[in-house]
Amino acid sequence: MKLCVLGSGSEGNSSLVFTESSALLVDAGFAAKTIETRLESIQFDPARLSAILVSHAHSDHIRGAEVLSRRYSLPVYMTAGTAENGPVKLRGNGHARIIAADESFTVGDITVLPFAIPHDISEPVAFLLESGGRRALQITDIGYVTVSIIEKLRQAHLAVVESNHDEELLGIGPYPWHLKDRIAGRGGHISNDECVEMLKQAGGNGLRQVVFAHLSKTNNREELVRLGAESLYADTPVKFEIASQNMPGKILEV
Repeated sequence: MKLCVLGSGSEGNSSLVFTESSALLVDAGFAAKTIETRLESIQFDPARLSAILVSHAHSDHIRGAEVLSRRYSLPVYMTAGTAENGPVKLRGNGHARIIAADESFTVGDITVLPFAIPHDISEPVAFLLESGGRRALQITDIGYVTVSIIEKLRQAHLAVVESNHDEELLGIGPYPWHLKDRIAGRGGHISNDECVEMLKQAGGNGLRQVVFAHLSKTNNREELVRLGAESLYADTPVKFEIASQNMPGKILEV
């Protein structure tokens, strides 16, 4: 199983997880054409896609799902809360598949376990994906770290994790206070320090690769995320990269 983050940030999020026979988009938060272009840039034919997984109904995670599902006849797996809050056309185009937290399902040779996360929208989930005994975790948009999140991290060989903001930059930044409170609150996003602490708590001998994702363009800096990651993973076998908003990352072997 392989994973490539096609782009991640407040302007859009999407990752590709694939094997020789199956391929999933985890979120489709860019315009369909942008996702197609980014797939083609890594020499991946969009027609190979098997399905789309949507974590929640915020536009930076669901924007391109309806067009892609219709264009390639793709099932879109999402919770009832996401379906209700997502595009009307997506609910009505015949491709919606309703899932529930903690109930696994399979797409080809990939087993998907959705699980609940704390975020300020109806029924958001993150995903633990497994194929051939290897597991990848995709988890962003979390207001705080739960026991379930730590448990899933301990099972993962590769994890895409949120490192949204630097607390100081958020505090002195240009956002209005109500938005700052929302971002830092229990239904918002975790900070760089909270992300590092989460990874420390999780430990786990199996984790070998981490992708730091969903960085705020306004309230974060890549170099700050890198400093935290280097401090955490110095003298360990864990490799890391930082996802870009504007281009795909490396294709990683899980």
